[in-house]
Amino acid sequence: MSPHAGRLIVFEGIDGSGKSTQVRRLAERLRAMRTPHSVFFEPTRMTHGAQIRRLAAEGREAISPEREAELFRLDRMDDVRVNLAPALARGEVVLLDRYYFSTMAYQGALGLDIEQIRRDNEAFAPPPDIALYFDLDPDRAIERIRHSRRQAPDLFERAEYLAQVRAIFQSFDMPYWRTLNAAQPPDVLERDVWALVEPILLPRANP
Repeated sequence: MSPHAGRLIVFEGIDGSGKSTQVRRLAERLRAMRTPHSVFFEPTRMTHGAQIRRLAAEGREAISPEREAELFRLDRMDDVRVNLAPALARGEVVLLDRYYFSTMAYQGALGLDIEQIRRDNEAFAPPPDIALYFDLDPDRAIERIRHSRRQAPDLFERAEYLAQVRAIFQSFDMPYWRTLNAAQPPDVLERDVWALVEPILLPRANP
């Protein structure tokens, strides 16, 4: 049973997997249904999140994996306190674009202890009711990014790294973890998302 009054739905996947598109589509559906909801993303635009974004723009060599993981943890603590916990306490459906699973995958691929990252975050971060993982081959993801952005530097150099990130995502077996084929057309993927999410939302209407 969910430990919070609302519902926490997490969207995960490598860059280019289409998860953010599905966040928007589900938010539009909930809006049409007049279902109270909030949409958040990581990193946030708060103090630590802004620092992460600034360092990311400077290049990965500007920060160690350890420091990056710590900044994400601190940013997530702010997010839980300011955004997630209050919205869940109000009984809202919370859509979250990335969570600590991304830290486990991305920093884990750089050599950090995945289980330690999990323990550090589960100490304060509310568990999701469902985590939707959008699985996509890194080469396909890179091709999508190249077509959607004018400049995508170093993407080919990142292919091997993204393959390691993907392998970690694919290894997760939490009871709330669900994998979707992100190579499908967006409309098909949207139907798959709704088929997984709808049963979680129904108990909110019939407590």
